[in-house]
Amino acid sequence: MSELGDRPRVAIAVDVLLAAIGAFDVWCNRDLPLAPWEIGIALLTGSALLVRRRAPIVTFVLTLPAVMVIGALLAPMTALYTVARSPARRWVVAVFAVVLGLSCLFTSSEDRFGFGDLEFLLHQILFAALAGAGPAALGWLVAIRQRLAAQMSEIDRVYAHDRRLQIAAARERERAELASEMHDVVSHQVSLIAVQAGALQMVSTDPDARSTAEVIRKLSVHTLDELRHMVKVLRAPASANDISPQPTIERLPELLTASALPVELIGPLPANLSPAGERAVYRTVQEALTNVRKHAPGAAVTITSACVDRTVAVSITNAASTEPPVALPSAGSGIHGLRQRAELLGGTVLAQALPDGGWTVRIQLPRS
Repeated sequence: MSELGDRPRVAIAVDVLLAAIGAFDVWCNRDLPLAPWEIGIALLTGSALLVRRRAPIVTFVLTLPAVMVIGALLAPMTALYTVARSPARRWVVAVFAVVLGLSCLFTSSEDRFGFGDLEFLLHQILFAALAGAGPAALGWLVAIRQRLAAQMSEIDRVYAHDRRLQIAAARERERAELASEMHDVVSHQVSLIAVQAGALQMVSTDPDARSTAEVIRKLSVHTLDELRHMVKVLRAPASANDISPQPTIERLPELLTASALPVELIGPLPANLSPAGERAVYRTVQEALTNVRKHAPGAAVTITSACVDRTVAVSITNAASTEPPVALPSAGSGIHGLRQRAELLGGTVLAQALPDGGWTVRIQLPRS
């Protein structure tokens, strides 16, 4: 059972207990057997305490006869405490405290009360003042503490919200700076590569050189498109929902053609994948082909696609290279990023070396 579900039951139990004690207090202040009107006051006092949380002022008024007629103080003091805790105005609480104090003062023992007995009078005044001011002061203190706790909780919520806004603003600035760097530096360099490759394709007389230049130019143009898309993503607000286009399975043949590698595709293209799953497969194939171009240039690549039960598996395997690797900059986090992407989709990515010197990368994802 939850804490919120326990609180109402505890409050009801406390009110029932106070009602019983209040009625018992009336019984203790009178000689047995109780008169019918005394029994009525006891029942009225106990019943009034049962509704003290919903109608504190009414409860106080209904419990006053217990102190005015019989001299029972527990019920009216409890009612005054409840009024002080409620949103009632302070002057109302002060008036009720004075009324309770005067009721205590003028319901003293008639055989001893008298203005000539100064010591007894002072005792009665002090007792009446404590009986009236004590519950009111305690109720006020509890109400102030609750308001302060609520204000502190609100301050904490506002601070946490401001903190989240500051973090979001810092991320937006970082994304904007990264987008500017990619646009101003990386895109410019790739554009120069595309231009130079196009010029080489036009002026070269060697068919192999022209073919290589054409591949370089196409790859550069494709890279520029990817960079523009990434810059668009980085510059878009973090809450933007539509940042298409994104690569899909249908673009895999185009990727294989542009890789300029001897690639063999075995099996049908993966089907029944979510958009995020299609992007994960595309990026895995793209990363594997990039690694082949860098670490095993010219090596034959075999891509195997299979659908088993509710699982799609794509393996990219390359043979050992007979050419030295190409010295290109690398962050070394490509496979790690692929693993994270697959794990978010409930899949796995496996990358390992083969005994013959080749390498294989395998992604396995659940179908939609």
